Amino acid sequence: MLVEHGQNRQAVAFTEKLLNDSYTVSDIVQALSKGLEVLRNKCTVENFQLLDVLLASRAMVEVVDECLARQLQQTMDNIVPENESLGMNPKGKTLVIGSIQGDVHDLGKHIVATLCRFNDMKVVNLGKDVPVDTFVDAAIREKADFIGVSSLMTVCLPPIREIKPSLVKRGYGQIKVVGGGAAVQQSSIESLKIDYKAYDAFDGLDYFTL
Repeated sequence: MLVEHGQNRQAVAFTEKLLNDSYTVSDIVQALSKGLEVLRNKCTVENFQLLDVLLASRAMVEVVDECLARQLQQTMDNIVPENESLGMNPKGKTLVIGSIQGDVHDLGKHIVATLCRFNDMKVVNLGKDVPVDTFVDAAIREKADFIGVSSLMTVCLPPIREIKPSLVKRGYGQIKVVGGGAAVQQSSIESLKIDYKAYDAFDGLDYFTL
């Protein structure tokens, strides 16, 4: 509830209390995942509540950075068994994600990346204003299953059309390219030469975790 309502300081304090009371990182991750799920209806085109999503995302990130990361660092010797108990399979799916070159908006992309991490995916977040070659090189290097590319500006759509052909040209056409963001919604899969168009963050998550 604290994360859902964006109460970041209270969420961090409560998480620290839970960890001190012998709750495990796995317990916290499961609780956070359930908390994020209630945001699904706030991430749709018809009912996009930006402030609620932003505040909840900030609270969740602070809990992870200030509590869970520190807890894992303190138990580094047991990190592999702990990861296994969280379902973090090293052979799981890998997503390379970023906002296309020319676009400096990254809130939606950040939410997708966070959701995927909490669903046992390895996420390589390239940030914003990412060139096509950077997407392709990173996907090949990381042996990715997916490239997630975001754009809120229609003027930035043309570079997206180059990603899949570049992968095919280099012999990696099996890597799926998924587009998201307001500008992408105004175009078609065929026009953008992508494999899937995510309607919202949770739609993207559903596709990645099929």
